[in-house]
Amino acid sequence: MPLLSLPFLTHSLLFLVLMMISIKDLKDGIIPNILLVMMALLGLLQFGYSHGMTVVILGSLSYGLYKFYPLLKNKEWLGFGDVKMMMVSGLWLDISQIPLFLVAGGGMGVGMAIFWQALRKERCFPFAPALAFALGLCILGDNGLSIGENKMTTFTAHSLPPASGLKPDSIVVLIHGYGANGKDLLALGDTWSTLLPNTLFIAPDGPDQSAHNPFGNQWFGLSDWDPTQKLTKEQVSQMMVEIQELTPSFNQYLDGLLHLHGLPHEKLALVGFSQGAMLALHIGLHRPLCGGVIAYSGAFLEDLKEVKVSYPSVLLVHGTDDQVLSPVFSQVAKGRLESLGTSVTLSILPGLGHGIDERGLDIGGAFLKENLYKIPQADLSERAKASNS
Repeated sequence: MPLLSLPFLTHSLLFLVLMMISIKDLKDGIIPNILLVMMALLGLLQFGYSHGMTVVILGSLSYGLYKFYPLLKNKEWLGFGDVKMMMVSGLWLDISQIPLFLVAGGGMGVGMAIFWQALRKERCFPFAPALAFALGLCILGDNGLSIGENKMTTFTAHSLPPASGLKPDSIVVLIHGYGANGKDLLALGDTWSTLLPNTLFIAPDGPDQSAHNPFGNQWFGLSDWDPTQKLTKEQVSQMMVEIQELTPSFNQYLDGLLHLHGLPHEKLALVGFSQGAMLALHIGLHRPLCGGVIAYSGAFLEDLKEVKVSYPSVLLVHGTDDQVLSPVFSQVAKGRLESLGTSVTLSILPGLGHGIDERGLDIGGAFLKENLYKIPQADLSERAKASNS
């Protein structure tokens, strides 16, 4: 079954339930509990309990209005059904979406009040359609951040389930290099599975066949790449165009993974090698949140004037003997990322070529555990020092 099938199904059913709630409230002035239960179950199926704080905030706010507004104004504003619907809506929303939900619901509510009074000559009006509109707007807006207006690219992937056998509490997405595929990089998950026993490792294939390796894939073209020559502005510009075209689809893919497993954005980390590292750095800075980015033997191609969405912690690992991508690329990347306000750790490994060795795996695993499980930063620093010796 496609990875995005569950989110598509739950969203489709949610919009159907919202329509039924709105019609029932408009017709009879009630919000059936059975529909709210269906709405809640769909939200739990989609996100689990990851939005529990949003439920508490919206529930407290709506119940406060329900209890105290009549005391201040001597009239009711929210019914108890509206309170329950606002609480259940919280299962579908991140905390950051609360302002939009309240503003959209309030604005739509004012419009409903004017319309209802003109139509029915009644001061009390059904508020559920306004709440349904606000929730739908937030969900579509959230998807729009990742989807954009571009044609979507689909991805096939290889996966390694959590070593513990339990439901994953975090996801690490492994992004392969030019001419390889996801299966090649999945071995990193085997190495880190003991350190991260509850982590799901996902390794998607690049969307296009490699121009130089018919058995491999690529994320973007490198037709005129010459590792012995300095990158020109035209080459960087062309690569960035292709990366930016791919970004909405890849973000949608990552959002689908998080929705499927009911995890928040900060429980996702990206690990890229070579060309995959370039993509990982770009994607990591163009998501609402990200648990961290590891770039092995990569480069940062961003325009410093471009507005960033978020600033995840970044680990750069590069070998001194890399003949494909000079370690200078990671050294430059560190300075540029730090100038953006991003937390960066750089580890230059003596004697390493264009690859990943045990030292890189060790520092990478420590970084992932520190960011996905918040272990002390001191442990990561010690490992970085040891890897450079």
